Amino acid sequence: MGEWITDTVINLQSRGILRVEDGNHGESRPRPDEFEDVGVAFIRAADMADGVVLFDSASKINSRARERITKGIGKPGDILISHKGTVGRIARAPFNAPDFVCSPQTTFWRSTNEEILNQDFLYAYMRSPKFAQEFLVRSGETDMAGYVSLTSQRCLVLSIPPIELQRPIGALMSTLDDKIKLNRRTNETLEAMARAIFKDWFVDFGPTRAKMEGRAPYLAPDIWSLFPDRLDNEGKPEGWIAESVYDQAIWVNGAAYKDMHFSSEPDALPVVKIAELKNGITKTTRFTNTDLGKRYKIVDGELLFSWSGNPDTSIDTFVWTSGKAWLNQHIFAVRPNGKRSQAFLYAMLKFLRNEFAEIARNKQTTGLGHVTQQDLIRLRITVPSEGAQAAFDDVVGPLHSRFTSNLFESRSLIATRDFLLPNLMSGEIRVRDAEKAIEAAQ
Repeated sequence: MGEWITDTVINLQSRGILRVEDGNHGESRPRPDEFEDVGVAFIRAADMADGVVLFDSASKINSRARERITKGIGKPGDILISHKGTVGRIARAPFNAPDFVCSPQTTFWRSTNEEILNQDFLYAYMRSPKFAQEFLVRSGETDMAGYVSLTSQRCLVLSIPPIELQRPIGALMSTLDDKIKLNRRTNETLEAMARAIFKDWFVDFGPTRAKMEGRAPYLAPDIWSLFPDRLDNEGKPEGWIAESVYDQAIWVNGAAYKDMHFSSEPDALPVVKIAELKNGITKTTRFTNTDLGKRYKIVDGELLFSWSGNPDTSIDTFVWTSGKAWLNQHIFAVRPNGKRSQAFLYAMLKFLRNEFAEIARNKQTTGLGHVTQQDLIRLRITVPSEGAQAAFDDVVGPLHSRFTSNLFESRSLIATRDFLLPNLMSGEIRVRDAEKAIEAAQ
């Protein structure tokens, strides 16, 4: 087994082992008129989530802007980290990544000598608690809030084990990442299916319209018979009623920060904000041992609706999978009231996401918007018959159960990954034992 390398990023770069580079600043940066619907992806911090680079939703620059850019030109397999505004968000470009460039907010990290530094290992290393802490410390070195300059990044010290250890660790972490990504893709499909069924049955009234037009049934006979043959004067299936979104569940708003005493004591529970809904419990999560009461305590499997924040990225619905916690005031716990199943509520809220975003956008101040209880009362949906509701639960319920199960499995895999990495690097756990731990987590 070879020796460990402990050196600064800038020295590793000068030795041809590592390249760290951010996007163009100043005159070479793309101008507003150079952004188009189709072109080269311009990756900002907002274009990274859960280790994935969101190429489809990223802004695109035209060929004129791309020709002028000399820095931050990405390659498949690059590791991207956000260093301005949102600090420390990490994602990896897949090996089939389209053309992209980093914005001044993001930096790519790339091994330039795989015989010394394995890229899979580097990606795992950069998501370790050790690296995250060191990167976060660098963000406090300037007066500018949330900023780790390229110079600061290049001053970071990396401890790199021998390549013989890097490769199996990198491969093991990649296996975990692949399973987590597969769960995510599966859940995207499951969610889309549930949302499409909800829309067809309870928004577009597809079966009823098909009957009115004399089209052939496209559902099982027992389900097809549950849909009325005509629409009423209000345009909904005959016999169905309209109710407010608010009436479909019990909406519990979280507790205010002022009511909490933050603590690191063993009995303290995490306080859930939008960051925790997106990323789970992290180093930046705050804890309190204040007993806020049963009403505000959430448990695994609860449906949570974030009603305040950026209309495009924060107003959304989540299933909580990170254990007992306290609810912050900018989030509703959406609890069944006996009328609707959780599968129905989740599909409904996901379908209404764009409408919620528009409501929040119309109230936007300093980039933030909100959806209030009064908005939920005003917003109405068509409520199906008991039979149609039960049929929806029979069809979509198993999809929702699998969706939730995948969330829990991914959370377990993430916890396993975060535990194994430092112990593998220190030699306290062998790769063979780590493989057994991964099997147990699935």
